[in-house]
Amino acid sequence: MSDEEDEKPEPVESHERKFTYPPDFMDPGLPSGVMSPSQFDTYRKCPRRYEFRHIHKLISPPGVAMIKGTAVHKGAEVTHRQTLATGKPLGLVEATQAVSDSFDHETPNIEDWGEEKPGLIKDKALRAFTVYYREAVPNIHPVKVEHTFAKKIGTVPFRGVIDLVDSVKEEAFVEGVQPMVEVVSDLKVTGMRWPEQRVRQSAQLTFYAYVEETFRVRYDFILEQKSGIKYDLNRSVRTAHDFKLLIEDVEEVADLIKKGIFPRCDGTGWNCTPKFCGYYERCKGPK
Repeated sequence: MSDEEDEKPEPVESHERKFTYPPDFMDPGLPSGVMSPSQFDTYRKCPRRYEFRHIHKLISPPGVAMIKGTAVHKGAEVTHRQTLATGKPLGLVEATQAVSDSFDHETPNIEDWGEEKPGLIKDKALRAFTVYYREAVPNIHPVKVEHTFAKKIGTVPFRGVIDLVDSVKEEAFVEGVQPMVEVVSDLKVTGMRWPEQRVRQSAQLTFYAYVEETFRVRYDFILEQKSGIKYDLNRSVRTAHDFKLLIEDVEEVADLIKKGIFPRCDGTGWNCTPKFCGYYERCKGPK
């Protein structure tokens, strides 16, 4: 699992994606007036990285894993939008074409492919999406797709995009816990299934649960393993206490940002390496 695979792109507006802000929503003390779950995650992983990206606006080019994941997400998005509009998913041929087009669009932005070959990476993206389409799509009943939100978490304004809100049969939920039919879902392409504890502690899913006012969350995984590509999912539950802790953490991070406090991370994690951080040499210098 790489940092690129874990990180969601910063939400931006487009002709398909608009944000609606309540009156007096923005906070002029924040760099862009508003935070996002990805900004919060970046600061928690490495405040100095946040400073480079969101204070100094130094945008590092995307990596191979990110454009592959973006392409698969695009296929899922157009498929579920069609289901939401018509009751039936987009055909596999049309959906895989969207994956292909997305990959081709992002390819020129890659500055260093390393030992990877673009054709092989594109083929992996197409095969990964095909597995998702065949194994996951028939059981997904979308309520919202690429849903934008603008909401205050405590006193801090946030905006973001939720990949999918799914309607799930009640028997799918954990026994003994009150069932709810809406599940906030996020799709990840990765080499291994996350441990239960990592899913349980995911701030991203806690944000989504808070925004959608549901306790039911999940990650959908496309696992690229030596034995082949597999689809898997991992459900989790959030509590009112989780929301309380999220608000405390969000307000603390926002306060540190406003005070200009951006220390380096401790450097022991996989995200603090030249391979996975585009700011590594700027932060620590060449080897």
